Amino acid sequence: MKKTFRYIKQIAPWGIAIAIFVYLFQQYPPSKVLDAIRLVNIPAFIAFSISYFLILYLIDAWSMTKVIKRFSHPVKFRDILAGRGVTYLIMILNYAASQAAFGYYLKRKYDIPIFKALGIFLFIVYIDLMWIITLAFIGSLFQKYAVAGVDLGYTIQLITIVAYAGTLIWLAFWRRLPEKLIGRHIRIPIIEGLRKKEAFHIFENAKLSDYLKTALLRMPIHITIILSMYVLFWTFTVEISLVRILGNVPVVFLIGTLPITPGGLGTANAAMVELLSPYISSPIFSDGLITPKEMLFAATLLWMFSNYLLKICTGTVLLKCTSKGLFKPTEELSEEKAEEAAPHLHGNI
Repeated sequence: MKKTFRYIKQIAPWGIAIAIFVYLFQQYPPSKVLDAIRLVNIPAFIAFSISYFLILYLIDAWSMTKVIKRFSHPVKFRDILAGRGVTYLIMILNYAASQAAFGYYLKRKYDIPIFKALGIFLFIVYIDLMWIITLAFIGSLFQKYAVAGVDLGYTIQLITIVAYAGTLIWLAFWRRLPEKLIGRHIRIPIIEGLRKKEAFHIFENAKLSDYLKTALLRMPIHITIILSMYVLFWTFTVEISLVRILGNVPVVFLIGTLPITPGGLGTANAAMVELLSPYISSPIFSDGLITPKEMLFAATLLWMFSNYLLKICTGTVLLKCTSKGLFKPTEELSEEKAEEAAPHLHGNI
């Protein structure tokens, strides 16, 4: 029964993603999508796609190296670069499995306890999520959003308030602030059980300065992601103001972080089309052959495909240069348990 539930849990998000794409292709016929893709400046798109991927890959590995050094062992940048590159290949299908594989890699390479490694990944994911929420909040201040009659701006602002309030409570919990204020120990079995989980030990050691330093390390990733959309549309001869990019793209990625589909497949595409289509302009729209929504959907598909292709190529090449055994489950922790402990709430950035 447990294996069946796990299987359903892995398959269901893909089923939802397929259903969303079936709906989107009904709205935007494949023939129109292909017509839009034919309009892209291929040399510019390829050059930019590779540059974008390499920048994010290097910053991701570099920032992760810094965080691992702070909370665990001194590690070499080239080892983290190799391990991260291989797990990009797994990440396409299952984000939690990629984190588990990376944990096994660090265990065999540097003898870092697997749960400790997974805790570090969880800490980084938490920082990334707070960046996305913060940028989406800033974006909500630029304009009003109304999607299917829902005031999206108000929803985002409410989520931001809850997220930051939760962060303050989270910090107070791990720094034992309530106990310090009342001057005595508080021992509640459920709470103490949470404190004893190895994957959460990093939060007991992390200071406010660690949160801020890690946020600064990860900031270039999120800024690059947002600004990349401006260049992406340029390769399609589409114009949009930078203000609209700043106001809408963070919201798209916030929607993409929801654990509905793998890596935000479908949800991010649909959100990008709905939020940005009113603000793009191009001479190609005047003849009526391609609509702004069809163009945006085509751009998101090609961008998604290029990123996945680069991850597959990078992971495949590095896997040939790295022992596959480094990423296999260890005797001390099964793959199932490692995936359960790994972060799940994360868009496939």
